Amino acid sequence: MADAHRGHRGIRTAQPQPEEAAAQPLFDRAVAGIAGVPLRPEFEVEALPPPRRLASFSHAVSVAVTDADGDEVASGRFVALYEPEGHAEWRGVFRCVTLAQADLEAEIAEDPLLPDVAWSWLTEAMEKHDARHAVLGGTVSRCASMSFGELAERPANTSVELRASWTPAPPGSAEGEWTEELAQAAFDAHFRAWLDLLATAAGLPPLVAGVTVLPTSR
Repeated sequence: MADAHRGHRGIRTAQPQPEEAAAQPLFDRAVAGIAGVPLRPEFEVEALPPPRRLASFSHAVSVAVTDADGDEVASGRFVALYEPEGHAEWRGVFRCVTLAQADLEAEIAEDPLLPDVAWSWLTEAMEKHDARHAVLGGTVSRCASMSFGELAERPANTSVELRASWTPAPPGSAEGEWTEELAQAAFDAHFRAWLDLLATAAGLPPLVAGVTVLPTSR
C-alpha cells in the first residue's frame, strides 16, 4: 500500500516535468501562494527541480537560514504535491512534504524533551497561521557528527532534523471544496507556518511589529 508520508526518507529530484503538465490553474495558484510569502532577511530561497515520482504535479524550494555573521545555521526543503483526481492515502488532492534541519548546542541536543519540543514548533506554527490540515505525520531526529583524520580539527556538530508531511485543507469553513483562491490562501498559510518552524529551529527571535520583511519572486 502506498504511504501518505512517502518522502520522509529523502526526496528524489529529477528534471522539471513536461510543459504540458503546467496547465493546472489550481496548482498554479497554490505555487503562487508559496511565492507570495515575504521572507525574513535571514532567509534565502532557491527553487529546486521538482520530484516527479511523488505526484503528477510538484513544486519544490529550499531555504537556507543564516545568522548575523552570515553562517548557515538551518536549512530545509518544502515540496508541494498535487493529484487532480485525489490520492486515497492523502485523503485529498494536495500534499506538503517537508524537511527542516538546524544546528544545536550539545546541551540542547541531549535534552530528552527535544523531539516533543521540536514537533510542537510545527504544530504551534500551523495553529498560529490557521493552516488547516489532515493526515499529519513525521519524525524528529537528533544528529551528532565528529570529524577524523584530515578533518579532525573540525569541531563536533549536533543538530535536529524534522521531517513532516500533511494534507492541506481548504481555509475557513469550506467543506473540502477547492477553488483557485482557496489554494493560494492555503499554501500561503502552510508555507508561512513552515518558515516559522525553521526560524524557531534556527533560534531566530520573533519578528516585532513594524519590521519589514522582504518580498520574494520564486
